[in-house]
Amino acid sequence: MKDFKYWDNLHRNENLEEFSSDRTGLLWLKLKSIIRVELVKGFLEFSGYEIDTKKQSESFRTLFDLLSKDINKSHKLLDEYIKTINNQQIANVDIQQLVSELYKLKNFEWGGDYQNSLDKFLVSRYVKVQNPSFDYLMSKFETEINPAVQGYVLNSWYNYWSSVLIENIFKSHSAVLPTVGQIKSVDFFVGDIPFDIKSYLSASRVYQTKTKR
Repeated sequence: MKDFKYWDNLHRNENLEEFSSDRTGLLWLKLKSIIRVELVKGFLEFSGYEIDTKKQSESFRTLFDLLSKDINKSHKLLDEYIKTINNQQIANVDIQQLVSELYKLKNFEWGGDYQNSLDKFLVSRYVKVQNPSFDYLMSKFETEINPAVQGYVLNSWYNYWSSVLIENIFKSHSAVLPTVGQIKSVDFFVGDIPFDIKSYLSASRVYQTKTKR
């Protein structure tokens, strides 16, 4: 039997294919997206269900066993609850204002290397050097270190809020059911199919690169 542990192991191994074709597995994923303490509390109030435990890990398993008894009803309840929470989250983001703020960043330049890891960049460039001169290090702040830190912060800010913007555009579509809490490798469901926007964007870039050759 495909129980809680079965689906948990599949998800830990990032094997999501079976979730798309099994209503019980899909229920496990949707439930995982609301398993934070405050979301579970809200769902229990919304659904009228009661569980004895308050521990997060135990709540997940207990709710899964409870909801698995009537898959169709449970999917409907979860979908309605998730959409309610999602609408509240979307309402908290001023899309037009966010777009306006993002346009203010004119130059997208990372302040570092090592796959955009600022700490490794600074340590290798200015800390672990052959010349341990304090005055030399101080002289680099205005010309190199400060601009590097500024570039890293600005571009990290841009990346974060642009991803929020993109996610909100997707989540606003009627065919999309979002994950209101973070799930590894799943951002939302489209037609009850788990969808990871990062994987999609990566695949799109690969496809575009191949078609240009």
